[in-house]
Amino acid sequence: MEQRRWDIDERFTGVSDATAMLPAVHRLEEAMRTGGWVTEEPEAHLLPHLRRAPGWEVLGERLLGDGFYEVRARPDERLQGIDEHRAVIRLLSVIAEPSFLVRQAGPGMYECVTGVLPGDPPGTYKSHGHLVRVIVVPR
Repeated sequence: MEQRRWDIDERFTGVSDATAMLPAVHRLEEAMRTGGWVTEEPEAHLLPHLRRAPGWEVLGERLLGDGFYEVRARPDERLQGIDEHRAVIRLLSVIAEPSFLVRQAGPGMYECVTGVLPGDPPGTYKSHGHLVRVIVVPR
């Protein structure tokens, strides 16, 4: 028996692959491999925006040796499953730049890379990025 892709899936397969996005993904990957691409002082550049995000309380933060800026945050309401995932994306959207990827890395743990690639609008900033890991502290 085939596995469903979601609760009411009856097709068990999609309409296409996702290769149309590969050029953008490869551009992001190339930028991420550039030494010094992850910016310094995320507590100055990112934290003020995260603290002002509606629906969340930032409980703690730290910069890790691998470049991730780890943020412990508690939602104003009890969340689980896809509701938690979507709420974390809304939280991270306050620091989103033209390239923005979020993945759930584990229960209550979300990782994000966001940044500006060469040629991205408005074109006034040099390519740079951020690595952010959100640890959700349940209500």
